[in-house]
Amino acid sequence: MNIFRKLRWKLTLNYTIVTVSAFLVVLLVLAGFILPRIYVPNNIVTPELLMEIIQKDSNPLWSHVLSQSPVDTELIDMLLKKSNAQITSFDLFRVGSIQFTIKTMADWRAYIIGKDGILLGKTKYEYPTIFAVGQPFDPNLVQGLEAPYQAALAGEKDLSRLYNIAEPNERFLMALPIINNPNSSSAQVVGVVVLLLDALPTQTDVPNQILNITGRSLLIFLFSIGIMGAIFGAFFAHGLSTRFKRISTTIDAWSEGDFSKFIDDKIGDEISELAQRLNNMAKQLQELLHRRQDMAVSEERNRLARDLHDSAKQQALAASFQLGTALTLYDRDPQTAKNHLVEADALLDAVKNELTNLVHELRPQSVDGQDFSETLKDYAADWSHRNGIGLDLFIDGEDELSLELKEALFRIAQEALANTARHSSAHHASISLEYGADVIKMVIKDDGHGFDKNVQHGGLGLYSMRERAEVLGGSFVIESSAEQGTQIVVTLPRVVE
Repeated sequence: MNIFRKLRWKLTLNYTIVTVSAFLVVLLVLAGFILPRIYVPNNIVTPELLMEIIQKDSNPLWSHVLSQSPVDTELIDMLLKKSNAQITSFDLFRVGSIQFTIKTMADWRAYIIGKDGILLGKTKYEYPTIFAVGQPFDPNLVQGLEAPYQAALAGEKDLSRLYNIAEPNERFLMALPIINNPNSSSAQVVGVVVLLLDALPTQTDVPNQILNITGRSLLIFLFSIGIMGAIFGAFFAHGLSTRFKRISTTIDAWSEGDFSKFIDDKIGDEISELAQRLNNMAKQLQELLHRRQDMAVSEERNRLARDLHDSAKQQALAASFQLGTALTLYDRDPQTAKNHLVEADALLDAVKNELTNLVHELRPQSVDGQDFSETLKDYAADWSHRNGIGLDLFIDGEDELSLELKEALFRIAQEALANTARHSSAHHASISLEYGADVIKMVIKDDGHGFDKNVQHGGLGLYSMRERAEVLGGSFVIESSAEQGTQIVVTLPRVVE
């Protein structure tokens, strides 16, 4: 059903939006919590501090490499590839043997120079390319590097003489001496490490770094999270729409009068509670329909009993009196006895006609699958023949009605004609049936003696006809007065099959 397809897509979209939004919030919270921790203020990070950290970490390794003869340049390239300009680091979490860490990195270039001034290795990326491996290293090509470089070759230990600031907080030029056996009397310089730091990240770079990280990974993360949210939302929405569809299917069966099925939903949430309440309502409605059916059967029996008592029984009793009188007079006055027999015969014919009418009311002609106009014509002709009352039938329009509407019109016409035959003493009647675009109108008239509408009548006929019309959203109007005949006007909204 379209309603549940729309519901499923709405739920899927909502889950996707909620998942992506939650991810963005978590991402921003983590960024605001972690990024400030992995950056350090400008007033703490000084060239001396950086040089001391780098010299402490790298001097033993490079001292060993540069002390070899000849120097292994392939090993130098490998070490440079593995090295990085890490300033600080922050451990996030560990999964098994895998440690997730965030590091603060600087943009840098490194050069390894032997004690003879020959460039032995450099980092891969250099722009512009001004130094060639295997050639003498010329510090004059970088402004401000000459003094720190010469001091490093001389084995200077004063860190303030081993760096130069090209741009405050932005660019630093460093030259670190690589000393073999620094704590012994035979210590000697075996090489120099030159570092050119082009950008030192600090807390002022946090917004830019957040944008950088977000810009590189946001699309990938959002796409992945969006797919996960959509899959989860579709799965959940499918189950929810299936439960609603089960409820809808069962309710449709109830609307058609089939109460043999009930909603089976035992998950235990609010929908299950709703299903249980609907099941209880269906049981109560089923009981109500049974009671109403029993009442209708009882009312119909009472009506038939009244009709038999008021008509057939009284006429049969009168016929019995006539026969009894005829038997008494048969020997003394045969002609008078014959007259009573003729009267008894007429009364018995009336009883037969009355019983025939009741049988037709109990077993009406079928209106399902037939032309309703023809059905009504057949019944009118049969009724006129049985009751000896002239009947005209006027039909205007085409016959396209629902089965429920056909049955209601036929029952109303049947009841109205039955009342005409029993109570009106009419000589002529008519039925007019008009098929309109939106409504159908039926008018039943007779020229009988009529009745007073304001007087309460004990029969169920008028009540039954009015109820049939109003149940279908129509109207029922009766016009009658003494010796002026009776007219019934029924108007129903037109519903085609």
